[in-house]
Amino acid sequence: MRRLLFALGAVALAVAAASPAGAGALTVAAPNNISIPTPFPPGCGGATEGSSSGANFNYTNAETEPWMAVSPTNPNDVAGFWQQDRWSDGGSHGLVAGVSHTGGTSFAYSSPHFSNCAGGTAANGGNFGRSSDPWVSWAPNGDLWSISLSFDATTARNAVLAARMRHGTSTWSEPFTLKFDESRTGVPEGTNFNDKESLTADPTDPSGNLVYAVWDRFVSPSENATLPSFEHAHAFHQPVWFSRTTNGAGDNPTWESREIFDPGTKSGTISNQIVVAPDGTLVDGFYLFRTQSSHAGNFVAVIRSTDKGVTWSKKAITVAPDAAIGETDPEPIHCRPFITGNPPCTIVRSDGVIVDLAVDNSNGPHRGRMYITWQDHQDNPNGDDLIMVSHSDDGGLTWSAPVKVNQTPSDAFTDQAFEPAVHVNSDGVVAVTYYDFRNDVSGDGVLTTDHWIVHSHDGGATWSEDHLGGPFDMHQAPYARGYFVGDYQGLDSQGSLFRALFTLASPSTGAFPNPNPTDEFTTTAG
Repeated sequence: MRRLLFALGAVALAVAAASPAGAGALTVAAPNNISIPTPFPPGCGGATEGSSSGANFNYTNAETEPWMAVSPTNPNDVAGFWQQDRWSDGGSHGLVAGVSHTGGTSFAYSSPHFSNCAGGTAANGGNFGRSSDPWVSWAPNGDLWSISLSFDATTARNAVLAARMRHGTSTWSEPFTLKFDESRTGVPEGTNFNDKESLTADPTDPSGNLVYAVWDRFVSPSENATLPSFEHAHAFHQPVWFSRTTNGAGDNPTWESREIFDPGTKSGTISNQIVVAPDGTLVDGFYLFRTQSSHAGNFVAVIRSTDKGVTWSKKAITVAPDAAIGETDPEPIHCRPFITGNPPCTIVRSDGVIVDLAVDNSNGPHRGRMYITWQDHQDNPNGDDLIMVSHSDDGGLTWSAPVKVNQTPSDAFTDQAFEPAVHVNSDGVVAVTYYDFRNDVSGDGVLTTDHWIVHSHDGGATWSEDHLGGPFDMHQAPYARGYFVGDYQGLDSQGSLFRALFTLASPSTGAFPNPNPTDEFTTTAG
């Protein structure tokens, strides 16, 4: 899901050195496909899934946008979570979880009741036509938490829903409603729309009681706007909303939700994510865009809480300006015969507004260091987005100058890199994964794409690169407002071993639709 953003400003880029002595290649296991055939029948979303011939399309058996979490107390507990059956105009039939208690060698599959297709009903609160933006997090007591953006494609109803799988069980609780919205406009995905949520179980709370959720909420021009006022509005704001439970391990967890940061009129945030420092400080990182005042522009920014989310800093701390422009196909094709007119497919759905954060919890020299990664842009109008990293050694108060970490050759036919994820293993090694098009060839009719991992053994001063997955043809991925493997991919670690979860498109069958457009793959590197 996405709001309209404004690309403004430029950023000075520092470049990190590559391939340091002593930081050789990782041993990368062959990617393992952990997808399953869709459990959701056609039309399972009901009237509110919004199927409309000639206007949209459901990509059956398309898995996209995975997130991965490894328990902070048991590396054998691994969970992946992804969208199942992606719609061309947003969301999916439902969200599927793959949960392993064998370190990722085998998985059991389940779906929280976040949508009609996944078992949501009016009685359990999950009766929505679609769901999106999957995220999971393990609490230190062994409970697994999940979260969803659930919405109707034909009404203004939308909600942020969470569910818990208690330690030692294999079933999900009924959904907890963290925020429910609709509006007088009646416009789907209009005003009062919640977006791009994430969830973090506090790793410094052994009881498992503290769990946090954060997201942005689009309002234009006001919460009670009528349809005419919404259609003619020139003002909006997109503040940060926060929810937490302090009794997450109890029989009946309760959640409290509220707004914690408003960037002001015609300004907003997206891609909020909370990480927790070893001393318990919470840092929420996000993409911030401002169109008013002398501070207009696009930025990577954070806010902080030193009291477990009771209070938050009033002003955003800027990490760096951000001038990302997103990715495009240098040789567009017509890939949407299901859409009236079959318009050309020009966009790769990754416009640079997603950030990812990680904390060094090792006992090494950089313990407590926070890293944040994002896409940025330099000077090629046809797209050359870079993968940037900055770090903080004081709990998010100040940040280092950003460094470019992707190793994409600048002389490639298209040198665009996108969708970074970051994590730090138990040895203090920091790694970043991303996609790029370095192996794409002009005139071959495919958009060749690969997935990579770069790693630093010296706190981010120098980086080396290894190949994780691919090549694959991005043209086979769902075209959902652009070729879509997800707005983000998963990366975690099991001790010193990194574990990634990422989307790869399947080989072409020579006809539309591809019966299996994409799958989710996991691999380890260490």
